[in-house]
Amino acid sequence: MNALRGEIIGLIVGRELRDQWRDRRTLFLIFGLPVLMYPLFVGVGLIFWTALQDKRYVIGVVGADYLPAGAAPLGIVTGMPAEVVYTRRVYPPLIQGGRFLPRYLKVGQNGEGDLQLIFLREANEELLTDRVVDAILVIEVDCAARLEAGDRPSMRIIARDGEENSKLAVLRLADVLERWVADVKRVRFTRQGLPPDFDEPLIIHNPLTDKPLERQVFDELRDMLVKVVPFLLVMWMLTGAIYPAIDMTAGEKERGTMETLLISPAERSEIVVGKFLSVAVMGYATALWNVLLMIAAALVAQRYFPHELLSLPGLFAGMVTAIPLALVIAAATLALGVFARSTREGNYYMVPLFLVLLPLAYWSMTPGNELNGWTAWLPVVNVLLLQQRLLAVRPDPFPWHALPGLVVSLMILLVLLLAAALLQFHRESVLFRDAQVPPRRWFFVRRTTDY
Repeated sequence: MNALRGEIIGLIVGRELRDQWRDRRTLFLIFGLPVLMYPLFVGVGLIFWTALQDKRYVIGVVGADYLPAGAAPLGIVTGMPAEVVYTRRVYPPLIQGGRFLPRYLKVGQNGEGDLQLIFLREANEELLTDRVVDAILVIEVDCAARLEAGDRPSMRIIARDGEENSKLAVLRLADVLERWVADVKRVRFTRQGLPPDFDEPLIIHNPLTDKPLERQVFDELRDMLVKVVPFLLVMWMLTGAIYPAIDMTAGEKERGTMETLLISPAERSEIVVGKFLSVAVMGYATALWNVLLMIAAALVAQRYFPHELLSLPGLFAGMVTAIPLALVIAAATLALGVFARSTREGNYYMVPLFLVLLPLAYWSMTPGNELNGWTAWLPVVNVLLLQQRLLAVRPDPFPWHALPGLVVSLMILLVLLLAAALLQFHRESVLFRDAQVPPRRWFFVRRTTDY
């Protein structure tokens, strides 16, 4: 094989990219569709956030008169130290003024809680079926009197089976009751001459639950984006590479321009390298374009959120690490595309590529899966795990020891895929197959005889 000539490869790359730039369908799919999608995603996200902030659940309460009606213990509202909170030895009320105490609720910016109360005479479950209430709280008769006597009264929650709003309402109601029971327990300890925190021999500082609720939600959202963004990048690179690869191979067979290219002064290896680089540029440009749109969407959404959603330096570093993955995808799509007789058949041949990449991408999103000495040798998975590590803000040391395995595995895969593409371009039976010839059947062929 002669040495590759850079000027010839450059001419082929320029020709292929110009042809793709003239294809309006490809340009819309690669560049136009994301412009429509990301504003839609941001709008849906803002609507979801607004709806979540304004969400109210209706709780029906049966037997509210049986609850303790005394004033709240000293310090519950004023925020005094724990040692003087329960000096009055009065059980705190669960409901006051027709609603749960704000101490037990998630109070929004408007000062209202997320649980609205309706007082009922009996536990009428038809109200649940008719969606008048989301859950019903049934309080045992003489609850306050039994508490005063040192007994253990009970409460029961009734909900709709298999319904999301009712499930969320039950979770919120259970959280309110747990907080109230904790205060009741502290008062009972005080009455027995014990410290209010008698049942808490240790103080556990949990870094996850000690944060404000809003910060916990944003941390979970950021952790989800750390896994989703690399997945989106590989999917967009695959989308941006498939159609140009099919057009540069099977499409040229259909148009009859493949023969013209083969009789040119360019060597077949130079043609393969030129087409390979063109497909890689298209795939990577698609991912880069989506990253720019993603950054714009994040900046718009950031105006409504108090915490940082995406790490822009990590996103930039992730794009740099996406270059070898774009090369691998380009080589794979080119090797499959040249084997097809037509663009339609080429689309069929790309399906196995999705069936391989999707499980690998999902595997990288498995909880607890990280880049290490073993996962560094898994193609695609290793790059996605590396991108997740770059996007995450973590104090632990960066896994530099895994990078050699990552680079070597990608190089081996890239060489094998390029060799497969070169082999196909050197086979006349592949390059000049007639698109009208029916493919060979795998099973029984019905033979007919003309008389």
